[in-house]
Amino acid sequence: MEFVLRSRLGSFAPNADVFIDDEGRRIVVVIDVAGADPESLRVAFDERYLIASGRRHESAHLRCGSFVQKEIVNGDFVKRIALPVPVEYEGVAATYGDGLLTIVAPIAATAYMPTARTQLRIIVKRTHS
Repeated sequence: MEFVLRSRLGSFAPNADVFIDDEGRRIVVVIDVAGADPESLRVAFDERYLIASGRRHESAHLRCGSFVQKEIVNGDFVKRIALPVPVEYEGVAATYGDGLLTIVAPIAATAYMPTARTQLRIIVKRTHS
């Protein structure tokens, strides 16, 4: 039996959670970048987008042998997240621990934050083709 390892070209986008804190004045972004080189981590803003990037190196002990299953992606990563409201760039803080990059950004004082949510009830019909 022969296993073929296909490398992924380009960068990957790690998983992320985005939420507004309980007081409603900060956006918190948590990105799963376990194993990332802390020196490679970068956070930038492009208008209403947060862009986090960095690099995860393959562990040296995994370079020997034949893979049976390979799901963990290594290499450069970029995560671009649309922010729901404008933020104050001067107050942004980022930390990296336990494999999670956490970015906290205060919401701009002029941002409109809806106080009520609309709940819709939708009936989904299954179609057969």
